Amino acid sequence: MPYTEQQIRGLAINFLRFHYKLRPRYPGGGTRVVDKPHYYQGVLIDARLAYQQPDRTFFTATIEATSVDRSEEILYQVNYWRIAIHAAVLALAFFAAFVWAGPQVLGTNLWKVYGSPRVYLVLISSFIVLVGAIGALLSRARAYRYIYAVDQFKHFYADAQWVAYDVAIFEGGGWRMRRRYRELERQCVKYGFGMLAVEADQVVRNVISPSQVDQFGGLRSHLPRWLARGEATARPRIAALPPEVTDPLAVEAVPERAVVPARPGRPKVYTQPRRRLALLRARLRRTYRSFYPSTLRRRPGYYTMGWWVFVVGFPSFLLLGYGLYRQASYEPYAREGRRYAAPDLGILESPASPVPPLEIEEGEYQRSPDTVAAPDDPEIDRPAEALVTEGRVDDLNLLRRYRIDTAGQVVIDYDCVPLFQRADPVFILLFGRYDSFETARQWALELNRLYGSAVTVALGDCVEPASDGYLLYLGAPTAEEGEANFLARSFIRESGLEVEIVEID
Repeated sequence: MPYTEQQIRGLAINFLRFHYKLRPRYPGGGTRVVDKPHYYQGVLIDARLAYQQPDRTFFTATIEATSVDRSEEILYQVNYWRIAIHAAVLALAFFAAFVWAGPQVLGTNLWKVYGSPRVYLVLISSFIVLVGAIGALLSRARAYRYIYAVDQFKHFYADAQWVAYDVAIFEGGGWRMRRRYRELERQCVKYGFGMLAVEADQVVRNVISPSQVDQFGGLRSHLPRWLARGEATARPRIAALPPEVTDPLAVEAVPERAVVPARPGRPKVYTQPRRRLALLRARLRRTYRSFYPSTLRRRPGYYTMGWWVFVVGFPSFLLLGYGLYRQASYEPYAREGRRYAAPDLGILESPASPVPPLEIEEGEYQRSPDTVAAPDDPEIDRPAEALVTEGRVDDLNLLRRYRIDTAGQVVIDYDCVPLFQRADPVFILLFGRYDSFETARQWALELNRLYGSAVTVALGDCVEPASDGYLLYLGAPTAEEGEANFLARSFIRESGLEVEIVEID
Protein backbone atom coordinates (compact mmCIF):
# COMPACT_ATOMS: atom_id res chain seq x y z
CA MET A 1 0.00 0.00 0.00
CA PRO A 2 1.47 3.40 -0.92
CA TYR A 3 2.72 5.65 1.85
CA THR A 4 1.17 8.99 2.65
CA GLU A 5 3.29 12.11 2.55
CA GLN A 6 3.17 12.44 6.33
CA GLN A 7 4.48 8.89 6.71
CA ILE A 8 7.32 9.58 4.30
CA ARG A 9 8.27 12.71 6.25
CA GLY A 10 8.35 10.77 9.54
CA LEU A 11 10.41 7.91 8.08
CA ALA A 12 12.85 10.33 6.46
CA ILE A 13 13.29 12.31 9.70
CA ASN A 14 13.99 9.10 11.64
CA PHE A 15 16.56 8.09 9.03
CA LEU A 16 18.32 11.47 9.24
CA ARG A 17 18.41 11.34 13.04
CA PHE A 18 20.45 8.13 12.84
CA HIS A 19 22.38 9.35 9.79
CA TYR A 20 23.70 12.44 11.64
CA LYS A 21 23.83 10.76 15.06
CA LEU A 22 27.59 10.66 15.33
CA ARG A 23 28.27 14.15 13.98
CA PRO A 24 30.08 16.44 16.49
CA ARG A 25 27.73 18.81 18.29
CA TYR A 26 27.86 21.71 20.67
CA PRO A 27 27.46 20.30 24.23
CA GLY A 28 23.84 20.34 25.30
CA GLY A 29 22.56 21.43 21.88
CA GLY A 30 20.72 18.24 20.94
CA THR A 31 18.85 17.66 17.68
CA ARG A 32 15.81 19.69 16.69
CA VAL A 33 13.40 18.25 14.11
CA VAL A 34 10.19 19.40 12.41
CA ASP A 35 8.14 16.84 10.47
CA LYS A 36 5.42 19.22 9.25
CA PRO A 37 5.24 21.59 6.28
CA HIS A 38 6.51 25.00 7.37
CA TYR A 39 8.24 28.09 6.01
CA TYR A 40 11.99 28.22 6.16
CA GLN A 41 13.79 31.29 4.76
CA GLY A 42 10.61 32.30 2.97
CA VAL A 43 10.19 28.88 1.27
CA LEU A 44 7.65 26.20 2.18
CA ILE A 45 9.43 22.88 2.90
CA ASP A 46 8.15 19.53 4.16
CA ALA A 47 10.52 18.64 7.02
CA ARG A 48 13.75 19.83 8.58
CA LEU A 49 16.44 18.63 10.95
CA ALA A 50 18.92 20.94 12.69
CA TYR A 51 21.63 20.70 15.33
CA GLN A 52 24.25 23.08 16.70
CA GLN A 53 27.83 22.38 15.66
CA PRO A 54 30.87 22.86 17.95
CA ASP A 55 31.41 26.39 16.53
CA ARG A 56 27.81 27.19 17.58
CA THR A 57 26.61 27.42 13.97
CA PHE A 58 23.56 25.40 13.02
CA PHE A 59 23.70 22.51 10.60
CA THR A 60 20.39 22.28 8.71
CA ALA A 61 19.08 19.40 6.60
CA THR A 62 15.79 19.81 4.71
CA ILE A 63 13.53 17.13 3.22
CA GLU A 64 11.16 17.20 0.27
CA ALA A 65 8.78 14.26 0.77
CA THR A 66 6.80 12.95 -2.22
CA SER A 67 4.05 10.36 -2.16
CA VAL A 68 2.34 8.59 -5.04
CA ASP A 69 -0.52 11.09 -5.23
CA ARG A 70 2.03 13.96 -5.44
CA SER A 71 4.41 12.22 -7.84
CA GLU A 72 4.47 15.23 -10.22
CA GLU A 73 6.84 16.93 -7.75
CA ILE A 74 9.76 14.65 -8.72
CA LEU A 75 8.78 13.62 -12.27
CA TYR A 76 10.30 16.00 -14.77
CA GLN A 77 8.28 17.92 -17.31
CA VAL A 78 9.57 19.85 -20.32
CA ASN A 79 9.68 23.56 -19.56
CA TYR A 80 7.86 24.79 -22.66
CA TRP A 81 7.57 28.30 -21.22
CA ARG A 82 11.35 28.73 -21.14
CA ILE A 83 11.76 26.98 -24.50
CA ALA A 84 9.28 29.37 -26.13
CA ILE A 85 11.00 32.44 -24.67
CA HIS A 86 14.50 31.28 -25.57
CA ALA A 87 13.46 30.19 -29.07
CA ALA A 88 11.77 33.55 -29.68
CA VAL A 89 14.86 35.47 -28.51
CA LEU A 90 17.25 33.38 -30.63
CA ALA A 91 14.99 33.65 -33.66
CA LEU A 92 14.81 37.41 -33.10
CA ALA A 93 18.62 37.61 -33.03
CA PHE A 94 18.99 35.50 -36.20
CA PHE A 95 16.30 37.50 -37.96
CA ALA A 96 17.95 40.81 -37.02
CA ALA A 97 21.33 39.54 -38.28
CA PHE A 98 19.73 38.44 -41.56
CA VAL A 99 17.93 41.75 -42.08
CA TRP A 100 21.17 43.67 -41.49
CA ALA A 101 23.59 41.35 -43.29
CA GLY A 102 21.26 40.15 -46.06
CA PRO A 103 21.47 43.20 -48.32
CA GLN A 104 25.28 43.34 -47.98
CA VAL A 105 25.93 39.59 -48.37
CA LEU A 106 23.11 38.53 -50.70
CA GLY A 107 22.72 41.89 -52.41
CA THR A 108 18.93 41.83 -52.28
CA ASN A 109 16.10 43.74 -50.63
CA LEU A 110 13.03 41.98 -49.21
CA TRP A 111 10.64 44.70 -50.33
CA LYS A 112 12.16 44.59 -53.81
CA VAL A 113 11.88 40.80 -54.08
CA TYR A 114 8.42 40.20 -52.58
CA GLY A 115 6.77 43.62 -52.65
CA SER A 116 4.27 45.03 -50.22
CA PRO A 117 2.10 43.69 -48.56
CA ARG A 118 3.27 40.15 -49.37
CA VAL A 119 6.60 40.80 -47.68
CA TYR A 120 4.86 41.06 -44.29
CA LEU A 121 3.32 37.63 -44.71
CA VAL A 122 6.75 36.24 -45.66
CA LEU A 123 8.39 37.85 -42.60
CA ILE A 124 5.75 36.62 -40.14
CA SER A 125 5.64 33.08 -41.53
CA SER A 126 9.45 32.86 -41.65
CA PHE A 127 9.71 34.02 -38.04
CA ILE A 128 7.11 31.46 -36.89
CA VAL A 129 8.89 28.66 -38.75
CA LEU A 130 12.25 29.70 -37.30
CA VAL A 131 10.84 29.80 -33.75
CA GLY A 132 9.31 26.36 -34.24
CA ALA A 133 12.55 24.89 -35.59
CA ILE A 134 14.66 26.32 -32.75
CA GLY A 135 12.06 25.24 -30.19
CA ALA A 136 12.10 21.69 -31.58
CA LEU A 137 15.88 21.58 -31.19
CA LEU A 138 15.82 23.03 -27.67
CA SER A 139 13.13 20.59 -26.51
CA ARG A 140 15.67 17.78 -26.82
CA ALA A 141 18.10 19.46 -24.40
CA ARG A 142 18.25 18.26 -20.79
CA ALA A 143 18.53 21.80 -19.49
CA TYR A 144 14.80 22.29 -20.07
CA ARG A 145 13.66 19.33 -17.96
CA TYR A 146 11.97 20.86 -14.93
CA ILE A 147 11.63 18.98 -11.60
CA TYR A 148 9.69 20.80 -8.90
CA ALA A 149 11.53 19.28 -5.91
CA VAL A 150 14.98 20.00 -7.36
CA ASP A 151 14.19 23.56 -8.45
CA GLN A 152 12.72 24.35 -5.04
CA PHE A 153 16.04 23.46 -3.41
CA LYS A 154 17.84 25.87 -5.76
CA HIS A 155 16.04 28.87 -4.23
CA PHE A 156 17.32 28.67 -0.66
CA TYR A 157 20.43 27.54 1.16
CA ALA A 158 20.74 24.53 3.47
CA ASP A 159 23.71 22.41 4.49
CA ALA A 160 22.06 19.21 3.24
CA GLN A 161 18.93 18.76 1.11
CA TRP A 162 17.17 15.42 0.63
CA VAL A 163 14.46 14.18 -1.74
CA ALA A 164 12.45 11.36 -0.08
CA TYR A 165 10.06 9.45 -2.37
CA ASP A 166 7.96 6.34 -2.44
CA VAL A 167 9.47 3.66 -4.69
CA ALA A 168 5.96 2.84 -5.95
CA ILE A 169 6.13 6.02 -8.05
CA PHE A 170 8.63 4.50 -10.49
CA GLU A 171 7.20 0.96 -10.59
CA GLY A 172 5.38 -0.31 -13.68
CA GLY A 173 5.98 2.79 -15.77
CA GLY A 174 8.08 1.26 -18.54
CA TRP A 175 10.97 3.01 -20.22
CA ARG A 176 9.38 6.45 -19.81
CA MET A 177 9.35 6.11 -16.03
CA ARG A 178 12.92 4.79 -16.05
CA ARG A 179 13.99 7.83 -18.04
CA ARG A 180 12.29 10.12 -15.52
CA TYR A 181 14.06 8.36 -12.66
CA ARG A 182 17.43 8.72 -14.39
CA GLU A 183 16.76 12.42 -14.91
CA LEU A 184 15.92 12.88 -11.20
CA GLU A 185 19.10 11.02 -10.27
CA ARG A 186 21.18 13.07 -12.73
CA GLN A 187 19.95 16.42 -11.40
CA CYS A 188 20.45 15.39 -7.76
CA VAL A 189 24.04 14.37 -8.51
CA LYS A 190 24.64 17.59 -10.50
CA TYR A 191 23.38 19.93 -7.78
CA GLY A 192 24.57 17.92 -4.76
CA PHE A 193 21.17 16.84 -3.38
CA GLY A 194 20.50 13.55 -1.58
CA MET A 195 17.90 10.87 -2.39
CA LEU A 196 16.01 8.62 0.04
CA ALA A 197 13.91 5.73 -1.33
CA VAL A 198 11.09 4.58 0.98
CA GLU A 199 10.56 0.89 0.23
CA ALA A 200 8.19 -1.75 1.58
CA ASP A 201 7.98 -2.52 5.32
CA GLN A 202 9.00 1.11 6.11
CA VAL A 203 12.57 0.56 4.93
CA VAL A 204 14.41 3.77 3.98
CA ARG A 205 17.34 3.31 1.61
CA ASN A 206 20.02 5.93 1.06
CA VAL A 207 20.32 6.21 -2.74
CA ILE A 208 22.55 9.31 -2.95
CA SER A 209 24.13 11.30 -0.13
CA PRO A 210 24.23 15.09 -0.40
CA SER A 211 27.42 16.79 -1.42
CA GLN A 212 29.38 18.32 1.47
CA VAL A 213 30.53 21.13 -0.84
CA ASP A 214 28.08 23.76 -2.06
CA GLN A 215 27.71 23.07 -5.78
CA PHE A 216 26.29 26.57 -6.34
CA GLY A 217 29.40 28.34 -5.09
CA GLY A 218 27.47 30.40 -2.54
CA LEU A 219 25.17 31.92 -5.14
CA ARG A 220 21.98 30.68 -3.49
CA SER A 221 20.20 33.08 -1.19
CA HIS A 222 21.20 32.62 2.45
CA LEU A 223 18.99 35.36 3.87
CA PRO A 224 18.75 36.41 7.51
CA ARG A 225 15.59 35.38 9.32
CA TRP A 226 14.19 38.91 9.55
CA LEU A 227 14.55 39.42 5.80
CA ALA A 228 13.21 35.98 4.90
CA ARG A 229 10.15 36.54 7.04
CA GLY A 230 9.88 40.11 5.80
CA GLU A 231 9.54 38.82 2.24
CA ALA A 232 6.37 36.99 3.26
CA THR A 233 4.49 40.18 4.18
CA ALA A 234 2.19 39.72 1.20
CA ARG A 235 0.72 36.65 2.95
CA PRO A 236 -1.36 36.92 6.15
CA ARG A 237 0.47 38.16 9.21
CA ILE A 238 2.66 35.65 11.03
CA ALA A 239 0.45 35.73 14.09
CA ALA A 240 -2.53 34.68 11.93
CA LEU A 241 -0.73 31.82 10.17
CA PRO A 242 -1.76 28.28 11.12
CA PRO A 243 0.76 26.43 13.31
CA GLU A 244 1.80 23.99 10.57
CA VAL A 245 3.13 26.71 8.27
CA THR A 246 5.19 28.69 10.79
CA ASP A 247 8.83 27.99 11.46
CA PRO A 248 8.98 26.05 14.76
CA LEU A 249 12.77 26.42 14.95
CA ALA A 250 12.79 30.17 14.46
CA VAL A 251 14.46 32.07 17.26
CA GLU A 252 12.04 34.98 17.14
CA ALA A 253 8.75 33.05 17.17
CA VAL A 254 6.85 36.22 18.01
CA PRO A 255 4.49 38.48 16.06
CA GLU A 256 5.85 40.39 13.12
CA ARG A 257 6.11 43.71 14.93
CA ALA A 258 8.93 42.27 17.04
CA VAL A 259 10.98 41.14 14.03
CA VAL A 260 12.45 44.62 13.50
CA PRO A 261 12.85 46.41 16.84
CA ALA A 262 11.24 49.82 17.08
CA ARG A 263 13.62 52.78 17.05
CA PRO A 264 12.98 56.45 17.61
CA GLY A 265 12.57 58.18 14.27
CA ARG A 266 13.55 56.92 10.85
CA PRO A 267 16.99 55.25 10.72
CA LYS A 268 19.54 57.03 8.62
CA VAL A 269 20.60 55.42 5.37
CA TYR A 270 24.33 55.62 6.02
CA THR A 271 24.02 53.89 9.39
CA GLN A 272 22.82 50.57 7.94
CA PRO A 273 24.03 50.34 4.32
CA ARG A 274 24.09 46.54 4.19
CA ARG A 275 20.59 46.25 5.57
CA ARG A 276 19.30 48.89 3.17
CA LEU A 277 20.86 47.09 0.23
CA ALA A 278 19.32 43.79 1.34
CA LEU A 279 15.90 45.41 1.65
CA LEU A 280 16.28 47.03 -1.76
CA ARG A 281 17.27 43.68 -3.24
CA ALA A 282 14.21 42.01 -1.68
CA ARG A 283 11.88 44.72 -2.98
CA LEU A 284 13.32 44.52 -6.46
CA ARG A 285 12.91 40.76 -6.39
CA ARG A 286 9.28 41.06 -5.31
CA THR A 287 8.66 43.61 -8.07
CA TYR A 288 10.34 41.36 -10.63
CA ARG A 289 8.30 38.33 -9.53
CA SER A 290 5.06 40.30 -9.69
CA PHE A 291 5.24 40.15 -13.50
CA TYR A 292 5.15 36.35 -13.49
CA PRO A 293 1.96 34.25 -13.38
CA SER A 294 0.29 33.45 -10.08
CA THR A 295 1.54 29.86 -10.26
CA LEU A 296 5.09 31.03 -9.54
CA ARG A 297 4.88 30.13 -5.85
CA ARG A 298 3.73 26.61 -6.71
CA ARG A 299 6.38 26.12 -9.41
CA PRO A 300 9.61 27.86 -8.35
CA GLY A 301 12.10 28.41 -11.14
CA TYR A 302 9.71 27.42 -13.90
CA TYR A 303 9.26 30.97 -15.17
CA THR A 304 12.88 32.05 -14.77
CA MET A 305 14.35 33.17 -18.10
CA GLY A 306 17.94 34.28 -17.43
CA TRP A 307 19.75 37.58 -17.77
CA TRP A 308 20.89 36.91 -21.33
CA VAL A 309 17.27 36.96 -22.54
CA PHE A 310 17.11 40.70 -21.86
CA VAL A 311 20.68 41.39 -23.01
CA VAL A 312 20.08 39.69 -26.36
CA GLY A 313 16.34 40.25 -26.76
CA PHE A 314 15.99 44.03 -26.50
CA PRO A 315 18.95 44.97 -28.79
CA SER A 316 17.83 42.36 -31.33
CA PHE A 317 14.31 43.74 -31.30
CA LEU A 318 15.55 47.29 -31.86
CA LEU A 319 17.98 46.25 -34.60
CA LEU A 320 15.28 44.19 -36.33
CA GLY A 321 12.81 47.07 -36.25
CA TYR A 322 15.29 49.60 -37.61
CA GLY A 323 16.59 47.15 -40.25
CA LEU A 324 13.05 46.49 -41.51
CA TYR A 325 12.40 50.22 -41.59
CA ARG A 326 15.48 50.77 -43.72
CA GLN A 327 14.52 48.02 -46.13
CA ALA A 328 10.90 49.24 -46.29
CA SER A 329 12.14 52.66 -47.45
CA TYR A 330 13.52 51.12 -50.65
CA GLU A 331 12.70 52.96 -53.90
CA PRO A 332 13.77 52.01 -57.42
CA TYR A 333 14.75 55.61 -58.18
CA ALA A 334 17.95 57.38 -57.30
CA ARG A 335 17.76 59.67 -54.28
CA GLU A 336 20.63 61.54 -52.73
CA GLY A 337 21.87 59.77 -49.62
CA ARG A 338 19.76 56.62 -50.15
CA ARG A 339 21.58 53.34 -49.70
CA TYR A 340 19.34 51.11 -51.81
CA ALA A 341 18.77 53.64 -54.62
CA ALA A 342 19.24 52.65 -58.25
CA PRO A 343 22.42 53.95 -59.92
CA ASP A 344 22.25 57.17 -61.94
CA LEU A 345 22.69 56.26 -65.62
CA GLY A 346 22.63 59.81 -66.97
CA ILE A 347 26.38 59.98 -67.42
CA LEU A 348 26.45 56.97 -69.79
CA GLU A 349 26.30 57.33 -73.58
CA SER A 350 23.15 56.75 -75.60
CA PRO A 351 22.63 55.75 -79.26
CA ALA A 352 21.50 59.30 -80.04
CA SER A 353 24.62 60.92 -78.59
CA PRO A 354 27.52 58.44 -78.62
CA VAL A 355 30.79 59.31 -76.97
CA PRO A 356 33.43 60.31 -79.59
CA PRO A 357 36.31 57.86 -79.96
CA LEU A 358 39.48 58.63 -78.11
CA GLU A 359 42.52 59.62 -80.12
CA ILE A 360 45.61 57.49 -79.92
CA GLU A 361 48.07 59.09 -77.58
CA GLU A 362 51.82 59.02 -77.88
CA GLY A 363 53.26 55.63 -77.00
CA GLU A 364 50.02 53.75 -77.68
CA TYR A 365 49.15 51.58 -80.66
CA GLN A 366 45.84 50.66 -82.28
CA ARG A 367 44.86 47.03 -81.92
CA SER A 368 43.40 45.39 -85.01
CA PRO A 369 40.27 43.20 -84.71
CA ASP A 370 42.30 40.40 -86.22
CA THR A 371 45.95 39.52 -86.19
CA VAL A 372 46.12 39.41 -90.00
CA ALA A 373 45.64 42.82 -91.55
CA ALA A 374 44.24 43.23 -95.04
CA PRO A 375 46.60 44.86 -97.56
CA ASP A 376 45.87 48.46 -98.44
CA ASP A 377 46.16 47.80 -102.16
CA PRO A 378 44.94 44.40 -103.38
CA GLU A 379 47.13 44.65 -106.52
CA ILE A 380 50.42 44.92 -104.65
CA ASP A 381 52.81 41.98 -105.04
CA ARG A 382 50.49 40.13 -107.41
CA PRO A 383 52.17 38.72 -110.52
CA ALA A 384 50.59 39.55 -113.89
CA GLU A 385 50.95 35.99 -115.13
CA ALA A 386 50.53 32.59 -113.53
CA LEU A 387 53.49 31.06 -111.85
CA VAL A 388 52.67 27.70 -113.39
CA THR A 389 52.29 27.17 -117.11
CA GLU A 390 49.28 25.32 -118.31
CA GLY A 391 51.09 22.31 -119.60
CA ARG A 392 49.40 19.17 -120.84
CA VAL A 393 48.65 16.57 -118.18
CA ASP A 394 49.00 13.05 -119.46
CA ASP A 395 47.15 10.07 -118.15
CA LEU A 396 44.26 12.20 -116.96
CA ASN A 397 42.25 9.09 -116.16
CA LEU A 398 44.91 7.95 -113.66
CA LEU A 399 45.38 11.38 -112.00
CA ARG A 400 44.15 11.47 -108.41
CA ARG A 401 45.54 14.73 -106.96
CA TYR A 402 47.00 17.94 -108.46
CA ARG A 403 48.76 20.26 -105.96
CA ILE A 404 50.38 23.69 -106.24
CA ASP A 405 52.37 25.10 -103.32
CA THR A 406 53.00 28.76 -102.45
CA ALA A 407 56.24 28.77 -104.48
CA GLY A 408 54.46 27.58 -107.65
CA GLN A 409 55.76 23.99 -107.56
CA VAL A 410 53.34 21.41 -108.99
CA VAL A 411 53.01 17.89 -107.59
CA ILE A 412 50.89 15.32 -109.38
CA ASP A 413 49.81 12.16 -107.56
CA TYR A 414 48.46 9.10 -109.34
CA ASP A 415 47.50 7.44 -106.05
CA CYS A 416 45.97 8.82 -102.84
CA VAL A 417 44.85 7.82 -99.38
CA PRO A 418 41.28 9.09 -99.02
CA LEU A 419 40.84 11.70 -96.26
CA PHE A 420 37.72 10.02 -94.92
CA GLN A 421 39.78 6.91 -94.06
CA ARG A 422 41.94 8.77 -91.53
CA ALA A 423 41.48 7.90 -87.83
CA ASP A 424 40.81 11.52 -86.76
CA PRO A 425 38.51 13.99 -88.51
CA VAL A 426 40.14 16.74 -90.60
CA PHE A 427 38.95 20.10 -91.91
CA ILE A 428 39.50 21.52 -95.41
CA LEU A 429 38.81 24.96 -96.88
CA LEU A 430 36.67 23.99 -99.86
CA PHE A 431 36.60 26.56 -102.65
CA GLY A 432 34.40 24.72 -105.16
CA ARG A 433 33.29 21.49 -106.84
CA TYR A 434 33.80 21.00 -110.63
CA ASP A 435 32.87 18.40 -113.21
CA SER A 436 36.07 18.65 -115.28
CA PHE A 437 39.66 18.73 -114.25
CA GLU A 438 40.54 21.60 -116.62
CA THR A 439 38.04 23.96 -115.06
CA ALA A 440 39.25 23.15 -111.54
CA ARG A 441 42.88 23.60 -112.62
CA GLN A 442 42.15 27.02 -114.15
CA TRP A 443 40.72 28.23 -110.82
CA ALA A 444 43.68 26.71 -108.95
CA LEU A 445 46.18 28.52 -111.15
CA GLU A 446 44.32 31.81 -110.76
CA LEU A 447 44.12 31.55 -106.96
CA ASN A 448 47.81 30.72 -106.78
CA ARG A 449 48.65 33.69 -109.03
CA LEU A 450 46.50 36.26 -107.28
CA TYR A 451 46.93 35.32 -103.61
CA GLY A 452 49.92 32.97 -103.54
CA SER A 453 47.79 30.30 -101.92
CA ALA A 454 48.60 26.64 -101.83
CA VAL A 455 45.75 24.88 -103.64
CA THR A 456 44.84 21.27 -104.34
CA VAL A 457 42.60 19.75 -107.00
CA ALA A 458 41.61 16.26 -105.90
CA LEU A 459 39.34 13.64 -107.28
CA GLY A 460 36.09 13.44 -105.30
CA ASP A 461 36.66 9.94 -103.85
CA CYS A 462 40.04 11.06 -102.49
CA VAL A 463 38.22 13.44 -100.16
CA GLU A 464 34.66 12.25 -99.52
CA PRO A 465 33.15 8.82 -99.98
CA ALA A 466 31.07 8.35 -103.16
CA SER A 467 31.83 11.90 -104.38
CA ASP A 468 31.88 12.74 -108.11
CA GLY A 469 33.94 15.28 -110.01
CA TYR A 470 36.86 17.28 -108.66
CA LEU A 471 37.18 19.29 -105.44
CA LEU A 472 39.31 22.41 -105.10
CA TYR A 473 40.47 23.28 -101.57
CA LEU A 474 43.03 25.68 -100.15
CA GLY A 475 46.10 24.74 -98.16
CA ALA A 476 46.51 21.38 -96.48
CA PRO A 477 43.93 19.52 -94.39
CA THR A 478 44.14 20.34 -90.69
CA ALA A 479 42.88 18.57 -87.59
CA GLU A 480 42.27 21.87 -85.66
CA GLU A 481 38.93 23.55 -86.27
CA GLY A 482 40.21 26.82 -84.84
CA GLU A 483 43.09 26.90 -87.30
CA ALA A 484 40.70 26.22 -90.18
CA ASN A 485 38.45 29.09 -89.06
CA PHE A 486 41.40 31.45 -88.85
CA LEU A 487 42.63 30.53 -92.38
CA ALA A 488 39.12 30.90 -93.78
CA ARG A 489 38.63 34.38 -92.25
CA SER A 490 42.02 35.48 -93.48
CA PHE A 491 41.33 34.32 -97.06
CA ILE A 492 37.85 35.85 -97.13
CA ARG A 493 39.11 39.21 -95.83
CA GLU A 494 42.03 39.27 -98.29
CA SER A 495 40.24 38.09 -101.41
CA GLY A 496 36.56 38.80 -100.84
CA LEU A 497 35.76 35.31 -102.15
CA GLU A 498 33.71 32.78 -100.27
CA VAL A 499 35.24 29.61 -98.87
CA GLU A 500 33.56 26.73 -97.02
CA ILE A 501 34.92 24.76 -94.09
CA VAL A 502 34.12 21.07 -94.55
CA GLU A 503 34.71 18.42 -91.89
CA ILE A 504 35.85 15.07 -93.27
CA ASP A 505 35.01 12.33 -90.79
